[in-house]
Amino acid sequence: MKASYIGAIGLMVVSVVAPVRATGSDRTRSADVRFASSQHGEVVVPVFIGGKGPYQFLLDTGSSHTVISHTLATVLSAVPVAKAPIATSVGSILALVVRLPDVAVGSARVESLLATSLPPDASGMLDDGLSGLLGQDFLSQFDYTLDYRASRLSWHDEGQVENGVRLVLEPSNGRFLVQLPQDERCRCSVRLVPDSGANGVVLFAGRQTDRLRVDAGITPMWVSTLTGDGTARSVIVRALLVGRATLRDVPAARVVLPEGHDRGR
Repeated sequence: MKASYIGAIGLMVVSVVAPVRATGSDRTRSADVRFASSQHGEVVVPVFIGGKGPYQFLLDTGSSHTVISHTLATVLSAVPVAKAPIATSVGSILALVVRLPDVAVGSARVESLLATSLPPDASGMLDDGLSGLLGQDFLSQFDYTLDYRASRLSWHDEGQVENGVRLVLEPSNGRFLVQLPQDERCRCSVRLVPDSGANGVVLFAGRQTDRLRVDAGITPMWVSTLTGDGTARSVIVRALLVGRATLRDVPAARVVLPEGHDRGR
């Protein structure tokens, strides 16, 4: 789901799982981090690794794992611990999994993190100026708020309560889904990924999203992801309820996933 639309009302993420060891808040660092955007809805944050940096990472709430460029892995002399396949637009390739020590964003720190190191010929998967992508293996350790209007990421102490509407997140395959009950005309709930790494709404065909009231778009939409590029049917969602907010006439891409693919929502 498009991060910038949810960002208009704020995005609170509450830790649910703990796949890696977090050290908690570092009082020598600020609990608030300003983030940059080169395009609408994008969240780019400064990341320190082993005391070095900052390196610019895309904060991606829709990604289950952290990814770093081959260049950064070389600079850090990151130690390979395994190999794992990753999907690309031309098929599956093997990538190194490396261990990163002491990963920190503001006051949030994780002692050790396993990350996928992109091969040299896959450097185009990351936009220019980015050294990596920060996924849920780091983010799920902490409570935080993304404030898109103020371009601010705020880390919170455990149990700290924020004012405003809260939406329950549920873990699914290493990432989180949010269930959004819709109005009586739809009589349904939709499960979407709050994805800060996306700059547009994507609806997967064959699930609850097909019950949303939509109008056909005028032209196909171009969809580009880490796993490939392509076109998709464009639609206009008449109304999408997110908590107490109603988003109207939302442009979206309707994607038909391959058979057997985990749609998740």
